[in-house]
Amino acid sequence: MNKLPERFCENMKGLLGEEYPEYIQSLSEKPCTALRINTRKISVTQWLEKGLFMAEAVSWAANGFYYNSKEQTPSKHPYYYAGLYYIQEPSAMVPASILPVSAGDKVLDLCAAPGGKATELGAKLNGQGLLVANDISVSRTRALVKNLQLAGICNAVVTAETPERLAAVFPGYFDKILVDAPCSGEGMFRREPGMAKDWLEKGPEYYAPLQKQILGEAYKMLKPGGKLVYSTCTFSVKEDEEVVQWFITEYPDMQIWPVKRQEGFSDGMPGLLEDGSSDLKNCIRIFPHRTRGEGHFAVLLQKEGQNFLPTKSREGLGLNVKELKKRQVSLPEALLGFIEKAGAFGGRIEEKGDALSMRPGMLPDTGNLRVVYQGLPVCELGQKIKMSHPLALAMKSGDFEQTLDLPADGGEIIRYLKGETLLTECPYRGNILVCVDGFGVGWAQGNGSGMLKNKYHAGWRYQ
Repeated sequence: MNKLPERFCENMKGLLGEEYPEYIQSLSEKPCTALRINTRKISVTQWLEKGLFMAEAVSWAANGFYYNSKEQTPSKHPYYYAGLYYIQEPSAMVPASILPVSAGDKVLDLCAAPGGKATELGAKLNGQGLLVANDISVSRTRALVKNLQLAGICNAVVTAETPERLAAVFPGYFDKILVDAPCSGEGMFRREPGMAKDWLEKGPEYYAPLQKQILGEAYKMLKPGGKLVYSTCTFSVKEDEEVVQWFITEYPDMQIWPVKRQEGFSDGMPGLLEDGSSDLKNCIRIFPHRTRGEGHFAVLLQKEGQNFLPTKSREGLGLNVKELKKRQVSLPEALLGFIEKAGAFGGRIEEKGDALSMRPGMLPDTGNLRVVYQGLPVCELGQKIKMSHPLALAMKSGDFEQTLDLPADGGEIIRYLKGETLLTECPYRGNILVCVDGFGVGWAQGNGSGMLKNKYHAGWRYQ
C-alpha cells in the first residue's frame, strides 16, 4: 500500500476514532472478490444448483456471492461469455440493490460506465419499461454497451451526455434514478492504490460541487413520487452526508427514505454536521475493517407527490412484427416470435439501410442527444442474413429454429469461443444459434457438410 495523504489520514482519525488502527490494518489485507448473478437470464435458485464459484453470499445483495480468486477464475468460464453473471466489487452492489426498481419502470443510471449497476437495474426491469444508461465519456460507454449486451438487456438506451442536456429532454420522466457520482475514491485506496495520488490533485473539495450539480439535474428528471439513490465510493463527509444535507435543503420535497439494515451496513454520520440531522443516520456506509468490501456510501431518497410531467413519445414510429411479415424480408418465424416477445411496452423494429434493430418502447423523442446505442441490433439483410452478436446473447435455446447447444464442461464451447471451426454430425444450413447449456453465446453458419463456420464476435474471443 502506498503512503496515504496526511490530510486524508487526519480526516479518517476524526471519522473512526479508536477504530482507525483497524482501518489501516485492513488496507494490507487482500480485497474481496465477488460476482452478481444476472437474474435476467437465470434465477438465483437455478444458479445455486450449478454450485459454481460460491464461497459465501453477500449480505446486502440477494444475488451476490463472494468467490476465492486464488482457486477460481470466473472470467474464464463459458458462463461469463453467456452473461450469466457480472464480476463486481461487493460493496458496489449496494446502490442498485437498494433502488426499488419494478418491471415497467422508467429508470436512469446517470453515471453508468462500465455497467455494473446498469446491468443489475436492467435485470430488475425484466425486459419491461426503459433503462437509460448515461456516461459523459463516449470512450467509457464502449464497456457499458458491451456489458449491457452480455447481460441480454434489450430495453436499454446508452447516451453520452451531460446531465444538463439529459434534463432538457427528460423533465419529470423517470420513476427511479441512480446517481453513482464521480468522487475522490477514498474507499478504493486498497483496491486501487494509485487513487491515493489522484486524491492530492482532486480531492473532496473538487468533487463536492460537481456532485451537487449532478444531483440538481437528476432532481429535474425525477417524477414526483419517484425514488433516487445517491452513492459514492468515498468516506468523505464533505462528499457524502454534506452533499445529501445540501440536496434535501435545496429541494425540500426530497426526503431520505429508510433502508432495511443489512449485515455490514453502518449508519451515516450526522454527528459530524452542524445541524446533527438524525435523518442522515439512514444513509449507508461500508468500511473495509467492519465487513467484506471496499469503502462505500449510499442513500435512498424519495420525491414527494404522485403526478409527473408528460413527454413527447416516439410510439408509432418504425415497424411492428405484423408489418415486418408483410415485407419481403425472409426472417425465421422463431426470430419474429422472439422479437415480438422481447418488444414489450411498444418496442418496434427500425430499418436503417440494410440493418434491422429493435428499439425500446416508452422512449421519448431524444432530440439531439448523443445516443450511442439503443435496444437490440437484430440483423443485417442481404443475400444472406447476418445475425447480430447481441441478439444471440439475448436468446436462449428454443428461440431459434437451428440451435447448437454445447455443455459448459466440454472442450467444444471453448474452441467455439476462441473462434475455431466446429464439426457436427448434423447437416446444418444457414444461421445456427450457439448456446452453452441453453444460453445463447453467438452464431455459426452451416453449409450442409457438418462443418460450421464460426461467427463468434472476433473482439470478444476467449483468451
